[in-house]
Amino acid sequence: MFLGWSAQRLIAPLLAALLLGCGDTRPERQPEGAVAFRSGAGQESASRIFVVPGLPFQRSGMLVPAHQPAWQAAWPEEDREPPLLRGASGGMTTGLGLLLIIPVAATFWPAAVGIVVGSTAAGMLGVTLGDTTEIRMAAPDRAVIVEATKRLQPDRLFREAMGQGLRRRTGQPLPVVTWRTAENPDTAGTDPLVEARARGLDGVLEFSIDALGLAAGEERDTYGVFVQARVRALDARDGRLRYERVLSYGPGRAVAGLPRSDFHTVELLAADQGRVFRQVASDGIRRLTRILAEDPQLPLAPSPPGVP
Repeated sequence: MFLGWSAQRLIAPLLAALLLGCGDTRPERQPEGAVAFRSGAGQESASRIFVVPGLPFQRSGMLVPAHQPAWQAAWPEEDREPPLLRGASGGMTTGLGLLLIIPVAATFWPAAVGIVVGSTAAGMLGVTLGDTTEIRMAAPDRAVIVEATKRLQPDRLFREAMGQGLRRRTGQPLPVVTWRTAENPDTAGTDPLVEARARGLDGVLEFSIDALGLAAGEERDTYGVFVQARVRALDARDGRLRYERVLSYGPGRAVAGLPRSDFHTVELLAADQGRVFRQVASDGIRRLTRILAEDPQLPLAPSPPGVP
């Protein structure tokens, strides 16, 4: 049996549609800055600043928790459907959709079978040739990045860097004010402001990393480290919030005065037990520290005359 002239006119554009529309089932490249891996307990947000005018603190302390909570790190939920099955499913769905709009398929069953089989094969081919996400984001590399983040101890690194930066600014080290939180209903926490006042401090500073992770770079399968840091200044006399600044830096998160983020593959970042990732993340934290420690709106008195 041969197809009629009208059927032949429909089959030609159909084949073209299959080849052009179903051959590549790869997910679209994520825009620069899209989060691929995230750690930290804080909420991601845009950079912002809050300032209450007033006299600068003459002597400030640094809040440090007595017990550092476990650093939270996780990758997004992985796609549990195998790639080839995902491609076949997408191709079959496309083929069934084409059957509904092509009249010849209803009267000529070989054409209908060909449409579905061709769409399914094209979808599988597209995944086989193009979708390498599962390889580039291999489970061992993911595990290395998680462990490297925990070893980095971002909060502690940020506090140490801010302490050094502010010592150069004020001419003296920041006294540590230990903060003990209530670990359970039967255990009472401590008020760090009481200790601060007892030690003659008029202000306390809190430094924390809200979030740290990997975000998509300029090219497919490249990533850069993003960091979101927070600085808060509290009046030790009444507990008022005098200053709060959140600064986010990384792919898609430009900060004036800082260079643009570098992008790498996950394999490189995970190399040598995550050494490259830790170095890049440390550099990002220290870059933010320079901006935050030099912020003139942070209510700290300058170093006394004669103190370098």
